[in-house]
Amino acid sequence: MGAGLADLLSCEAFAKAASRKAGKAKNVLVVYEEGGISQMDSWDPKPEQTLEHRSPFKPVTTNVPGIHYSSLMPNIAKHADKLAVVRSMTTARVAGHREGCQEFFKGYRFDTPRDFPDIGSVVVEKLGTPNPALPGYVFAPGANMPNAINSPGFLHEARRAWKLGTKSLGENIAEPGWKVRGLQPLSGLSPDRLRTRQQLLRTLDKSPAATAALSQGVEKNYERAFDMLTSPRVRAAFDFENESDNTLDRYGRSHRGLSYLLGRKLIEAGVRFVTVTTIVPPSEVNRAGYGQPKGVFLNWDHHEGIYSNGPCGGPQAEKNSERYGLPHPVMMPATDRAFSALLEDLDERGLLDETLVCFITEMGRTPRINKWQGRDHWGRAMSIAFAGAGVQGGQVIGATDRDGGDVIADRHTPYDYAETIYQKLGIDTHARLHLPDGRPIDFTDGGRPISQLF
Repeated sequence: MGAGLADLLSCEAFAKAASRKAGKAKNVLVVYEEGGISQMDSWDPKPEQTLEHRSPFKPVTTNVPGIHYSSLMPNIAKHADKLAVVRSMTTARVAGHREGCQEFFKGYRFDTPRDFPDIGSVVVEKLGTPNPALPGYVFAPGANMPNAINSPGFLHEARRAWKLGTKSLGENIAEPGWKVRGLQPLSGLSPDRLRTRQQLLRTLDKSPAATAALSQGVEKNYERAFDMLTSPRVRAAFDFENESDNTLDRYGRSHRGLSYLLGRKLIEAGVRFVTVTTIVPPSEVNRAGYGQPKGVFLNWDHHEGIYSNGPCGGPQAEKNSERYGLPHPVMMPATDRAFSALLEDLDERGLLDETLVCFITEMGRTPRINKWQGRDHWGRAMSIAFAGAGVQGGQVIGATDRDGGDVIADRHTPYDYAETIYQKLGIDTHARLHLPDGRPIDFTDGGRPISQLF
């Protein structure tokens, strides 16, 4: 285990000094909700849409006069003064889960021939991380599509995201006794035995061969691996028992709520780039008293029954893979609760000033309801949101038409999103990245920062 952690952490201490310009953010916390949230049922309500295709959930006023969100988000609406919502975001020209996710995670076209690094990998390459006992780029806990597209690209493997979860689907960190498996000692390896092994390694490292520069670098990484396995501060970052009942209740004691809380804990522990990814686990669905026995797709991909809690019919049912009956109005309250708690918590702890918070999904949903009473994939218009790190809250950027299907003002792309993150961190993207052979390459696929966020 120590060898694996040492490899993961290697080169962290030697992160290149970047040519920087003034930036507000020191850390980034991305909340990625997989499946494609309906823009009409979240950040961009359309009450004038034709009745046949209109959302049954009306707009709700926020704490900023003139700005409305969906009534499915009443708690988030109380924090509109902290949020800048981009209603004019678009995504990959192929409106698919993998394609959209890849573009938002990398800032490059999904069909680029080169495997480009994740934004988080690039950030840690350029800036390092404040807490050397933890990797600089962490998935909390990591699920499904992000696991499939995540990579350090042409950067060193040490820049790969560290995934706290062990399952692609069905991870439930709300279960009693859940722990980060990578931090658990091997069977029979007590703390005393681990310390004895560490002392033995130090003794061996006193040999002449161990004094070489490369060996000293390896030794430092082993020390960091041991620190990660034994540090009380590291363990505290993954321990929910040290949180108050009030905090746990604010986030919600569910998988989604605790995933968001884990994101805050990792930022507080000094992780540079945290990505929260959630998929509702089957055990949690069944406990809630709804769902179907052979359900699948526990995310926002509601092609059928987007507003109906129960069997949806349609193509998925025909393949004997009926959804669990988790429509938008069933899933949104937990999201509304957790994200509003996250904003409030970061603000109260003084972390929001230095943390850029990004709320994203990989696509929007069609402005028209299909024959199965669902909404299909849609890349021509969607919404995402930002907060913290100098972002001026209480604003809406861009606009869509009456149906929410097309951008009519201030169009943006995932490449703009990536460029915004880099420049918020003060990374000089004009300096360009370099491939292993020394050739320069742009940080993003022609992205431009979203100016209203600066």
